[in-house]
Amino acid sequence: MKILLISPGSYDDIDSQITRSIPYLFAKAIFSPHAIASVAALTPAGHEVEIHDEYIRGPAELVLEGKSVDVIGISVTSNQVKHCLDIASHCKRLMPDAVLVVGGIGVENLIHQNQEYIDVIFYGEVEDTWPQFLKDYQKGSFHSEYKSFTKPDLTKVPPPAWELIREDISLYNAVSVQTTRGCPFDCSFCDVIYTYGRIPRSKTIDQVLLEIRNLYEMNVQMVFIADDNFAGNKKYTKELLVQLAEMNNSFTSPVGFITQLDITIAQDEELLTLLANCNFMAVMIGIESVNDASLIDLNKQQNLRVSLPEAIQTIQSYGIVVLAHMIIGADSDDLTVFQKTADFVNEANVIHHFCHPLSAPPGTKMWYDLKRQGRIVSLDNDEISDKLDIISNIIPRQMTRIELFEGLADYWEKIYDPQVFMERAIAFIQGITKKPDVRAPGLKTLMKRRRMLSRVFTFFIFDVEKEHRKVFFTLLRTAKSKMSFLMPKIIYLYTSYLMDYKRSRHDIQVARDYIRWEKEHPDKITVESTHIPIPDTIRFNAKEILSIAYDRIRARTSDKELVCQYVVGSVLDYSDRFGERFSTMDDIQKEQIRLSCDRITEHLFVGDGERKELLPENPPPGFTREILDALDRAARHKSVYVM
Repeated sequence: MKILLISPGSYDDIDSQITRSIPYLFAKAIFSPHAIASVAALTPAGHEVEIHDEYIRGPAELVLEGKSVDVIGISVTSNQVKHCLDIASHCKRLMPDAVLVVGGIGVENLIHQNQEYIDVIFYGEVEDTWPQFLKDYQKGSFHSEYKSFTKPDLTKVPPPAWELIREDISLYNAVSVQTTRGCPFDCSFCDVIYTYGRIPRSKTIDQVLLEIRNLYEMNVQMVFIADDNFAGNKKYTKELLVQLAEMNNSFTSPVGFITQLDITIAQDEELLTLLANCNFMAVMIGIESVNDASLIDLNKQQNLRVSLPEAIQTIQSYGIVVLAHMIIGADSDDLTVFQKTADFVNEANVIHHFCHPLSAPPGTKMWYDLKRQGRIVSLDNDEISDKLDIISNIIPRQMTRIELFEGLADYWEKIYDPQVFMERAIAFIQGITKKPDVRAPGLKTLMKRRRMLSRVFTFFIFDVEKEHRKVFFTLLRTAKSKMSFLMPKIIYLYTSYLMDYKRSRHDIQVARDYIRWEKEHPDKITVESTHIPIPDTIRFNAKEILSIAYDRIRARTSDKELVCQYVVGSVLDYSDRFGERFSTMDDIQKEQIRLSCDRITEHLFVGDGERKELLPENPPPGFTREILDALDRAARHKSVYVM
């Protein structure tokens, strides 16, 4: 069987353009296509698999001409749903006999889209379902949907099949390694816990080290640890980092690392030391907001436990750059938030950050909440349908949409100004007090770096604007006078900033163009219907669904009124998330019902609530009818019932 796996992208994508515009990077894309490389590795021997990354190889339709393929797989991402559907239409037009399958973190966004070109949809993790589909295909009978019933054991997961794109591996800024799946947190704009669960599952340390060693042998210089929260299980993370530091320092030229973490790592000196000694160049952290009330809006409670500026400065004192992700537009944000955010970034010496408008990805809890409130807009503009990192799909509570976009455009313009950046970067350098224990590069590596440095200096002397040239060499002088080991990090630091700067110029233009468009076409900004009915399939199975929810919540509180309210909230959450594709009750649906109950009652401790009466083990007579009536009311006015 011949299988073509497609990772969507665009050669003209702004990030790709920016990457290619910096010659000393020798890259065409930022991150390698981890999802499809992992699927390729799960494919049993005997099948012929090809990986096509559009960022590197161009539009997929160009390689389909004259090909004979049995199965085409597309990895769907949340921010490229429209483009993925375009790829699907091209595939069906050019290869009508091929079976077209899709999967990935963005498949939930396909619920309200035209799926006429899609033959099979994979929901969740595919370690078990992808091999099963291939068996079914060979038997001549496969399903239109495959859902994972259990969480795969990551200790049995093979490494991604990077050998299939070995010749392209140097064209990525970083190649991905995943050590764990799952996150203990439940931010309202994120659906990770539904996809991977709350409890982190990990590969063995030997698995991870082997993957990294193999990448080193392929001359990969930067590895992205692509976990949702690399320190979700700190005990495991520390054990891994101890061995990783030893292995990395045995290499002729240690590999650099970046990953995603949460702000609580600032309170763990041992963990920070290990990260520095493993040569972590940067850590991505969801700061989200400078407003405490907005953090509560976003259910980002863990960020309230620390002083964010002090935490960032602590992390950066180890020479690790904090890539801060920030959001503006939460319900508690008013027009003062833009200046407050700028003040925070400057106070904390944040030198690398993304600041986006709050958007509600379709299918998330936030999306359903705002849809019921009449605050989700239908963007009748194809040019921005895949640009929710610039143009939001929500109506903010304390400002207009135009004010949100104008405020962001002005913010981007000011905060990424080279002179303003230089002040933060100098403070970052001066704030480094811990020197990491990382092996100095050998002679061979120094010679390679010498050639690279020649390209770097040529670029900054001849190819950039005067203001960037001045800032870059000022930072180099500052770093040299302090610690010579910082020189490579300054190049990384400024390269990251230069990419941020170029991206901000693009985003500013997109935002200002859109502002003009929305002002000129107010009739095309329509609010989506606020009514989300409870599907008939949920009603038909209501007795069993409600019994599961009742049993789960009764274990947390014996207050009858609270039980009823939390059952309503939990089933509504479950219905929103799974109702439109619910068909029959199975083990995975039961687990998702329990997960919804846990989400709604997460702030309760077992036994909370005054014990007014001992509740029976099974729902009382009339309970199903009572809850269904309450669900109908809650479906129209969710805030009445959701705690």
